[in-house]
Amino acid sequence: MLAKQRNEAIRHVIAYVFTIVMVFLAVTPFIYVVLTALKTKEQIYDPSQIIPTHITFDNFRHVLFQSNFVRYFMNSIFITLVTTLICMILSVMAAYGLTRYKIAGAGKIKMAVLMTRMFPGILLCIPYYIIMKQLNLIDSYTGLILMYCSFTLPFAIWNTCAFFISIPWELEEAARIDGCSRLTSFFHVIIHVAKPGLFVTALFCFMTSWDEYMYASIFINTTSKKTIQVGMQDFIGQYSVDWGLLMSAVVISLIPILIFFALVQKNLVQGLSAGAVKG
Repeated sequence: MLAKQRNEAIRHVIAYVFTIVMVFLAVTPFIYVVLTALKTKEQIYDPSQIIPTHITFDNFRHVLFQSNFVRYFMNSIFITLVTTLICMILSVMAAYGLTRYKIAGAGKIKMAVLMTRMFPGILLCIPYYIIMKQLNLIDSYTGLILMYCSFTLPFAIWNTCAFFISIPWELEEAARIDGCSRLTSFFHVIIHVAKPGLFVTALFCFMTSWDEYMYASIFINTTSKKTIQVGMQDFIGQYSVDWGLLMSAVVISLIPILIFFALVQKNLVQGLSAGAVKG
């Protein structure tokens, strides 16, 4: 009995140590970025100034008030929110149809949708360019949003289907018996129960669109239309990099992701059965 308890304690210690090490490795780069953003140019190139002795916010002031970064930030916010909204609406509609109706070959349809994620992004650049050129959508927000939806929507549909399948039919049938229409039961039962999963899917759509660089750099030519990821190149010169400004821009660019993730975390703890029990 004592040996069993000792082995269990050792396993717990190993698990805690492993978790602490992994958290340290994950957080250290972010801490380094923040510390670099708070340094002067002289401190950045001083090996003894890993932790700055003098903190300055000049880098943040320059990024926010003396560059086009705010414009890039707002462009990314608009494109990302529109892409996320479109993907969530379409994925919820598609997932409900594929999981709640008897559709011939529904499984094959879902597999075909997911297979579109198999193609590497660089392979699709030329087809995308030809299509966008014919539609006159080069260097436009609309073209970029359509491209983002094309590679974000398939996984969103697949992920939403997984959550809808886990919802028992009995919940929806109980709502129908109580007098709810199919549409009413969809909004008051299905959506409410699947809310944690929908927030996870929305987080995926948001992060995928926010962090995308390749298509934004290829299809957007006008400076005022750049996204935040492309706009960070303004702080990278031909022969040198202004690390203070670049790290400040990185810190600011992380704020929407952190806020969105905090909202998702708040909803994840509710559980998939939230709202299933009548009050």
